[in-house]
Amino acid sequence: MADLARSQPIAETSFPLSRWRARAALLAIVVVAYCNSFGLGLAQDSRAIVAQDARLQSVSTANIQLILEKNYWWPKAGDGLYRPVTTLSLLFNYAVLGNGPNAAGYHIVNVLLHVLNVWLVYELALLLFRRAGPAFFAAALWAVHPIATEAVTNIVGRADLLAAMAVLGGLLLYVRRQGLGVTALLFVIATVGVFAKENAAVLVGMMLLWDLCFREGKSTVVSRWRDYAAVAASLVVLFLVRHAVLGALPPVEPGYVDNPLRGADFLTARWTALKVIGLDLWLLLVPVALSCDRSFDQIALSTFSDPWAWISLLAVGGILAAAVLRFRKDRLLFWTAGFFAIALLPTSNLAVIIGATVAERFLYLPSVAFAMAVAAVLFRLQGKHATAIVVTLLMLYTVRTVWRNSDWNDSLSLATADIPTSPRSFRLHDMLAKELFDRDARVNIDRIIQEQETSWRILAPLPPPRSSSFPPTLLGLYYTTKADLVEPAQQLEWYRKSRDVLLRAREISQVQEKTYDDLQRTHGAVTVRASNPQLFFILANDYLHLGDNASAVDALRYAKGLNPHTLESYDGLVLAYSAMGNFPLAVTNMEERALVDGFQPSTIAAIRDLYGKIPDGACAFLQDGKAQLNLAGCPRVRGDLCNAFADLAQSYRDALLPADAQQAQSAATRTYGCPQ
Repeated sequence: MADLARSQPIAETSFPLSRWRARAALLAIVVVAYCNSFGLGLAQDSRAIVAQDARLQSVSTANIQLILEKNYWWPKAGDGLYRPVTTLSLLFNYAVLGNGPNAAGYHIVNVLLHVLNVWLVYELALLLFRRAGPAFFAAALWAVHPIATEAVTNIVGRADLLAAMAVLGGLLLYVRRQGLGVTALLFVIATVGVFAKENAAVLVGMMLLWDLCFREGKSTVVSRWRDYAAVAASLVVLFLVRHAVLGALPPVEPGYVDNPLRGADFLTARWTALKVIGLDLWLLLVPVALSCDRSFDQIALSTFSDPWAWISLLAVGGILAAAVLRFRKDRLLFWTAGFFAIALLPTSNLAVIIGATVAERFLYLPSVAFAMAVAAVLFRLQGKHATAIVVTLLMLYTVRTVWRNSDWNDSLSLATADIPTSPRSFRLHDMLAKELFDRDARVNIDRIIQEQETSWRILAPLPPPRSSSFPPTLLGLYYTTKADLVEPAQQLEWYRKSRDVLLRAREISQVQEKTYDDLQRTHGAVTVRASNPQLFFILANDYLHLGDNASAVDALRYAKGLNPHTLESYDGLVLAYSAMGNFPLAVTNMEERALVDGFQPSTIAAIRDLYGKIPDGACAFLQDGKAQLNLAGCPRVRGDLCNAFADLAQSYRDALLPADAQQAQSAATRTYGCPQ
């Protein structure tokens, strides 16, 4: 087992029985490591992607068209992601297999995809190693490495599984076969891969690496130019289709808090990214302190005095130096280093700053190189010790993977498990507070507030352009909830606390909305309002309880201008105007509500009640026992309706919905004779 391929791989020996036994053993190993994931639920983004995407609910031409023509997070517009193959695979689970929102089927498919990838790694290892033993153990180490749980056990890790399958399958096809049929198949595999996740684009780099290490280099590239052209063509197709689908959407502006490298200068960002690569290597070596989130402020920006960045530089530099210096004698070492670098490059923040500083799912494909390198080093030691060490590693990795799987049961268990590892990640505390609130706000309110205050405390020092309005908005909600649970004498204190933190949230929101408006103008025109109506609803509620009705009106009108279809803003305005004694404006806003909700009976009843509080409103309804407005016999009714239409049209314009505004104006003129 010690005689590993150190230069050019040779033709493999044909031993179908042992190969099938190896595949069966690898299947068994994966099942042991991941069988406890089959009973888990939906955690983190999986809940939104699976349970809330209407495109997944049935196989229809319309839904498939929406998948192909819309972005990954549709109906949300600003994600900048286009992964129709991944979404189609989830449609297969939801509608074809009939899994619906039940998570078990998705987990099973993810594990099966991982098994296929493990088999591909085994086939690749057979080409790299001259013996079956090292190849098997390399594949087995990768199969159970705990770093893969974020891709395998997390349902939305499906994108990483499919992209890795395209890269591994495409590389094996390129290495083993050639011809026009292979070229066409390479194009198909590469195209499917990049439409599952963009990092599958590294396939062309992997092909180049193989030719450099194990073939004649430049001459091979020239002789197989069609294969390279086919894979490159898939990238052209991706670019064109992405532009067609995403080009008309508002520009994407990833938040600073998701990746603080976006706000750093070039050298600081790359120096910090280098430190993160050191963290990646450590997690591969010692996969104990795993975490689903390391957003602001878990990974601090590095200065040149940061010792961890220097340690990372020494580690990375040492690996690269050894790979280059031993290139002629040890092609396998060079290949593993190159594979790791190429696979990690798209998400490393070295070439392009992406939407996240670090994520364990980014290591799913790069960890193939780690497993190969470990197997190579150990089996060069020869003797029983190598096998004993590998078996021990397999057992340790399997136990850690099984343990880690359980953390992915839901967002509550995940946040609870990961906060000790990433205590400075604002999002983990925010996630835990949300989950506790959804489970039982009354029982958990003190813990909820504690976690959300921690999240906000991490973000509070940031200037508004770099912060996020969501954590302080939720903190305001939790303070308001607390106010409803305490004695009346203590309520005002909690409403004031809520108001004060929401004013900070409003400042952040409005600064960022203006910044995003400016960004949209540079791309043509402002088409989307980037603000959070919930913030203004909660703030208005605080103002109402504190007796500041005028401020409540301002907050609610702002919320209505963000989304006029939300009925909550009309209800709040009616309460505020009624508290101020301004019943005519209360009537106008309730009639606006009626225009939006289609004159529901409860809304009509509320309008009748409000007209009863206006001196000349007694004639507003016909006296025939029917809930019908008296347009002909009550002069103010038509005027109130025209005012309601005009105000609603203005709200639609504020919300950047000109078609709805025009429709409201036309209806007012056509139905009630209101002036244009």
